[in-house]
Amino acid sequence: MKKISFYLIFIFFTINSSFACQLLNVPIGSNVKSASSTFDFLADYNQDVFGENNSALYEDYAADFCDGSDLKETDLEVIVYQSKIAGINLVNADQDNNNLIYEFTKNFINDPGQNVTNKTWTGYVSLDVGNLIITYSKTNVGNQKFEYLEITNAEMFDYTVDENMINTSS
Repeated sequence: MKKISFYLIFIFFTINSSFACQLLNVPIGSNVKSASSTFDFLADYNQDVFGENNSALYEDYAADFCDGSDLKETDLEVIVYQSKIAGINLVNADQDNNNLIYEFTKNFINDPGQNVTNKTWTGYVSLDVGNLIITYSKTNVGNQKFEYLEITNAEMFDYTVDENMINTSS
């Protein structure tokens, strides 16, 4: 009986934490129409505007889609290719707190390791789960450090690179 109670409590907390962060509830490869129930900014997506070979990059504030996280100053990027979600990225350029995405990743996905919190660390950590390609990274661009979390899968990976990406906010 104790095992059953423990199992039910574990399931409740697992489900509760994932629902609190809506951006993690949109499967990579899902149809843009179903994803627009979470990401309302996708409601106006039109495949014909972007053509057959281009991906559309949408940006918004990540904190608006993840209750219980501290994703202030973090951008959410949703990449759409041929009416399917190709990737979901988080980008943080907050120089005063460049571990916001680390904390999110540790709490909602998997711990990328304590060494990534070092102010001088740059690089990437693969946190793949099942068929998902999940990468946590930090890089220096000029005098700024950027922190990233990128989520895609093998089928959609090629459509998440910048070469054929059209930013919808420009």
